[in-house]
Amino acid sequence: MQGQNYSGQWFPSKAKAKAARAEHRKRLKHERKSSGSPPSWDFDSLTLDYLEEAQRKFQPKTWKYKRFVYQSFRDHAGNLPLSQITDHLVGRYLLTRPSNYNYNFHRKDLSALFRWAVDRGLMAVNPCAKIARLSADPGDLIHITPEEWARFLLAAGPERPFFLTVFYTLGRVGEIYRLKWADMDWDRGEVRLWTRKRKGGQMEEDWLPMPDELRETLRQLYRRRDRHPEYVFINPSTGRPFNQRRKRLKTICRQAGVRHFGFHAIRHLGADTLMNLGEDLRTISRYLRHKSLATTEKYLRRRPDESLKRAARSLQNQKPLTHPLIASSNENGYNE
Repeated sequence: MQGQNYSGQWFPSKAKAKAARAEHRKRLKHERKSSGSPPSWDFDSLTLDYLEEAQRKFQPKTWKYKRFVYQSFRDHAGNLPLSQITDHLVGRYLLTRPSNYNYNFHRKDLSALFRWAVDRGLMAVNPCAKIARLSADPGDLIHITPEEWARFLLAAGPERPFFLTVFYTLGRVGEIYRLKWADMDWDRGEVRLWTRKRKGGQMEEDWLPMPDELRETLRQLYRRRDRHPEYVFINPSTGRPFNQRRKRLKTICRQAGVRHFGFHAIRHLGADTLMNLGEDLRTISRYLRHKSLATTEKYLRRRPDESLKRAARSLQNQKPLTHPLIASSNENGYNE
């Protein structure tokens, strides 16, 4: 802590050791604040305090990724005093990232850390402020076909309710992990999702309609539940809600004989389906719970609409291959 190592031993259990560590850390912080002398802030001390607060605001997966980013930067630059962390240093680190997409992710998390430090008077400026995002491809997101989705659901078997919930709510997988039976309004046919995808990281609720198939599927699951669990989808091996299902998703894709896709592709499938059925952009955006229509426009896989199809037919009607110049070239044997 603050560049110093502390240790302790001979605790009767791991739980006792963790409790002693927490108490020791609390006491050291109190001593630091009561001493009146400002601490010597370096990168390690900054990340320690930031991650401690971030653990209360973000999902475990997000928190772990932040920790990974900060450890990667630390491995590259060392444990420098905050005054020595410059935009040039951060920029050099970001250029070591394997892709523009990864570059932007690391820039975002480093910027959040340094902005937190600026807000608390620990740094004069955010060294990421002058570093621009790089253009990046959206990645190779697989767009699931209706046939692939049908085969996947068939292979999912008893786990079909989980994946149907993702599809019908257009929910983020973390929101489905957090789903509780208290979030069901059976009479109104609505389900409540809680999200942290908002500025500040606070939890917010959104009520969404439950189509008949989803309501009946979840009702059957509710009747078969054991010992009145709080959460809807429980990991039988831990008795706690799921927090990771990527391996299971990959297994079902293999059993179904379809391309391996991620959870986000199911959300895209639902949005694409609504668009192809003629729903307007604003409705789809509300269903996805985006704050901006521009986000939804980037999100959707745009298909040619009727106006573009008419334009293509107009080009075809010009029949350029029948132009006298092209016809004469055919006669002279320039083309088959």
